Amino acid sequence: MTKEKYKDPNYKTDCNAVQEVEALYKKNKNLSNLKLNNLSLKGLYLVDARMKNCELEKVDFENASMYGIDLSGSNLFKANFENANLKNANLENCNLLGANFNNSQLENINWGKDCKVVNELEAEKALSDGDTSTADKKYKEAEDVYRNIKISLQNQTLGNDTGTFFIREMISRRKQFNKFSTARIGSKIIEITTGYGEKLGNIIFTIIGTILFCMILYGIEGVKYGDPIHGDRIIGFFSDDLQQYGLLNTLGNLFYFSVVVYSTVGFGEMLPVGPIGKATMIFEGLTGGLVLAILIIALYKKTMDR
Repeated sequence: MTKEKYKDPNYKTDCNAVQEVEALYKKNKNLSNLKLNNLSLKGLYLVDARMKNCELEKVDFENASMYGIDLSGSNLFKANFENANLKNANLENCNLLGANFNNSQLENINWGKDCKVVNELEAEKALSDGDTSTADKKYKEAEDVYRNIKISLQNQTLGNDTGTFFIREMISRRKQFNKFSTARIGSKIIEITTGYGEKLGNIIFTIIGTILFCMILYGIEGVKYGDPIHGDRIIGFFSDDLQQYGLLNTLGNLFYFSVVVYSTVGFGEMLPVGPIGKATMIFEGLTGGLVLAILIIALYKKTMDR
């Protein structure tokens, strides 16, 4: 029994295919480059099988044991993995468009570098070649694949992986917009500042950066401080207060005011005195309310995932 006939591009699966594939696997044969389209491999035991670069379009892997299987580079278009065990599998550079991952086990899968599916990689290549039509089509396919995987991961409460594929879904959607459109620019800003609500590091960096940036703007015109001991004073980089109390005191007060505005607490003992400060206060208050809400949601999701 050999596997050569399964490499023939004209081969059509027959009634003996399942038994022959199973026998080859039991003999520890490398099952790479096989053409098994439309075959039913329900419940088959394929733990640690080597099935790289296979044609597995519409293959039924329902209830199959596929722990550690290497399917890298394979065509898995509309393959059915319902209830299959895919833990530790290698799905790098696979065509996963239309694949069914309902109730399949997806822990610790190798999806490829940065979890990019082959459709997105093909879109990037088409874009670099100037073929925008093909690029848009491939980005749309990638978006569908990422959404499908995201939903399956979400149902298994695999939060970190779910967040990763949600980000990839949003990036693929963004790449379909016109290059300099408001939607694309806005989506990019959201990615950088919050990681689409999935990256705590981005959110915290945005909070700190906004507070410090606004603190500098407040210091240009100064803010009025109702000091109960020394009377009203103007705190800023170009006021007498700087010479009298020193740079650290000035920076500390400006930082305090910026935090109060950002957190929307608004104690009221410090107020901007010019149009720059007032505009900054409006921007910071609105931004603070929005980003802090995103931070709370992100923290909640991270906590619930555990």
